[in-house]
This record gives sequence, C-alpha cells and structure tokens, in this order.
Amino acid sequence: MTKKSFVVILILSVVAMYASSIIDAVVGGTLLGGKSGFPFKDSSTTMFGGGTTNYSLMTLNIIFWFMIIWYIWKVLHKKKK
Repeated sequence: MTKKSFVVILILSVVAMYASSIIDAVVGGTLLGGKSGFPFKDSSTTMFGGGTTNYSLMTLNIIFWFMIIWYIWKVLHKKKK
C-alpha cells in the first residue's frame, strides 16, 4: 500500500464513520437524543443539545471502516489486473 492510497483510505474511513453515525441516528430515531454510531455506539446526545463522544469507540469505528474500505480497495485493484 502506498502512502497516497493509505491517506485516501483513511480519509474515506473517517467520512464513512461520520456518515454511518448520521444514518444510524436517523434510522434508529436517536437524532435528537440517544446513542448513535455503527458498528460501535460512540456518541450520545440529549434533546437539549448536549452530547458526549467516546473517543476509544470512535477510533474502533474508524479502524473498522478502514479495514472494510481497504478490503474493497484490494478487490477492485485485483479485478483491474
């Protein structure tokens, strides 16, 4: 893996983590209050605007999405050759 592909996959994994958290909050009905994040529930919000983030679970989410995107990257590059 080159440095450039590592950075691209890392950026995509952070974007995927935020997108999955928003989708999880909307689908689960916890947008205004409750826990959200996929696959690990890393953030919780309250109806009055307060919220907390568990950064260790957030890191696990980023690692999870990095591995998923890296696997897809490998499969797509294998099909090209």
